[in-house]
Amino acid sequence: MRRLIINADDIGMHPAIDQGVAALAEQGVVTSASIMALGRPDRDALATLRRYGVNLGLHLDFTSAMAHARYGHRRGVGATIAATWARRMPPQQARTVVLGQLHRFGELTGAMPAFIDGHEHVHQFPVIREALMEVLAAGGGHAAVFLRDTRPRRWRGAKAALIGALGAAELARQARRLGLRSNGDFLGVYDLSGQADLPALWRGWLASIAPAGALAMCHPAAAHPALEQFRRREFRFLGSTQFADMLAEFQVQPACWEDTPRHFPVGG
Repeated sequence: MRRLIINADDIGMHPAIDQGVAALAEQGVVTSASIMALGRPDRDALATLRRYGVNLGLHLDFTSAMAHARYGHRRGVGATIAATWARRMPPQQARTVVLGQLHRFGELTGAMPAFIDGHEHVHQFPVIREALMEVLAAGGGHAAVFLRDTRPRRWRGAKAALIGALGAAELARQARRLGLRSNGDFLGVYDLSGQADLPALWRGWLASIAPAGALAMCHPAAAHPALEQFRRREFRFLGSTQFADMLAEFQVQPACWEDTPRHFPVGG
């Protein structure tokens, strides 16, 4: 069996997201979940995730509406890419955000994150990734934390390639110096449209997983009129017998981070 970490992003953004992810954890589908520390995660959902052994990680956030409200800016992901790649974001500002969200994660969960990733993958951007490395190195115990590596190990479309190109290789080089571990492959990137052919996408992803395993991100949510259609569609598909049959067909086992080969990121 090949092992696949199935990570649900955006815990704490909306109660319906938390409830949907908790339901998929009960089914044994979701094995990892990223918490937005600026949000208000549903307590019952968090308890369910812990009960089913789901890895909980920090979804570092600079770009959501919650970040805008907390930090008093209106930078979306495009403006954040521009500010970090031009190194106009003050390093101390980035460190303050990272430290604050790690502290809040501890308040919410009573533990260090099992892994760290980023909302819209900001954790790999220049300035932010250096701040993250500095905070982890100074805090001690960092070797137990995994980092999301967004690079697909084979062609999975232009969007997936672009995300991986936005700083993942340099993040991996810096992480290796600290002995931080990562996933060996990354999948789950698509256009997040309400018309996407989820069965076809997942069939292609599952068929391409290497024997060493991979990390898949997803964005499921229970039905709620305030949330995007793609979230509801992901929730229905991932909880379906069709998806369960697909996992069996491709001999893929949902797994936690510690159950997969412990990759040390290699830059380049």
